[in-house]
Amino acid sequence: MEIKPLTLAEGLEFAAEVRNGALITLRRDGRPQASEVHHAVLDGTIVFSVLPTRAKVYNVERDERVVYYVSHEGSYLSFDGTAEVSPAPTELEGPDMDTLINAFRAVARKEHPDWDVFREAMVNEQRRVITVTPSSVVGLIRPVWS
Repeated sequence: MEIKPLTLAEGLEFAAEVRNGALITLRRDGRPQASEVHHAVLDGTIVFSVLPTRAKVYNVERDERVVYYVSHEGSYLSFDGTAEVSPAPTELEGPDMDTLINAFRAVARKEHPDWDVFREAMVNEQRRVITVTPSSVVGLIRPVWS
């Protein structure tokens, strides 16, 4: 039986259905740190919002190299890539807020019940979005048996 390598598109399709994963970043001393997050796949990237004081924010700002890991029912994928952290919004409108709104819609798969409340909360919390741009994927997607 020949095992063919996964394509990035196949991996992202699987990740889009799973929606939970772990971001693995590098600490200042080089050791890995894993953080579980709820994500969405958006335009070939993996996105999620974060509070500004989380270690993953500092780690990504210092070193953009990351691994994003997803697993579900015996399937598992490890994406190598880079990540970037969006600026925190300072206004209720604008590109930084649009990034947060787009990430919310993608992760929640719905509209927020009150966008004015959302916008105020994002500015007050100084929330940011981490965008992972995967460059490769390895792992195994097991078939679902009925």
